[in-house]
Amino acid sequence: MTAHAFTSHHENAPVVAVHSSASSGQQWNGLADHLAGRFDVSAPDLPGYGGTPRLSCASSFGVAAVAEPIIDHIAGFGRPVHLVGHSHGAGVALKIAMMRPELVKSLTVYEPATFHFLKEGDQEDRARFRDIASVRAAVAQGVAQCAPDTGMRTFIDFWNGAGSFDRFGAGTQAKFAAMAPVILGDFAHGLAESWTLGDLKRIACPMLVLMGMDSPAVAQHVAVRIAEAVDHARLAMLPGLGHMAPVFEPDWVNPRIFEHIAGVERPVANCYWPQRSAA
Repeated sequence: MTAHAFTSHHENAPVVAVHSSASSGQQWNGLADHLAGRFDVSAPDLPGYGGTPRLSCASSFGVAAVAEPIIDHIAGFGRPVHLVGHSHGAGVALKIAMMRPELVKSLTVYEPATFHFLKEGDQEDRARFRDIASVRAAVAQGVAQCAPDTGMRTFIDFWNGAGSFDRFGAGTQAKFAAMAPVILGDFAHGLAESWTLGDLKRIACPMLVLMGMDSPAVAQHVAVRIAEAVDHARLAMLPGLGHMAPVFEPDWVNPRIFEHIAGVERPVANCYWPQRSAA
């Protein structure tokens, strides 16, 4: 596993940030800049992205197979971390917080791509599940027909708005098309999960759920359901932002992440908080 590390070796707990599908750890470069001098940031590449090879194990292991290398990475710090995740990465972060709660000092998730529990839910849950299932089916059909760009057009437009894929240049479109099999793997691992909303009560650390008010309905629905399931979780609804805001509009998201982890860190007696000069 590769990780993008931004360190200054001070006393605050480090931040581990997990990226979304069709991305890499580099999506958190802006977060590292925002936290520079206050928190060390490490952003691992998930399987199939950046310099990390795809998993060879079956998707029936669920997200645990994706989470285990990140758990090993976190354990290497020798202390709990502030864990941050976006979309698929937020689903991985939730799994880590349930599997190894002692490793997580705080948890911040932006619209977790955790759709499995919708299948057996109420009428609205099932309607939202059909929304995301149609996106997964389009990607699968594109791969099966050796036309991954068609499936990725559906995927990108669903999360970013109609016409988004066509606004990218040919080179970027080709990069997204090449990611289609990896994204299918992300779907497979996520949909193989079996935890329930009740299981989220095992998350004991301070938790912030972020949600864009311009995001697809399924992303908003899942974020609200998760925030409701954890007694001590806070839900922040961000106007004017969509699902990919951590990538395309980080200046609006990163201050909320900092606010949360700083609020958790400040009570620590040995908290290191350097002065930042005014612009």
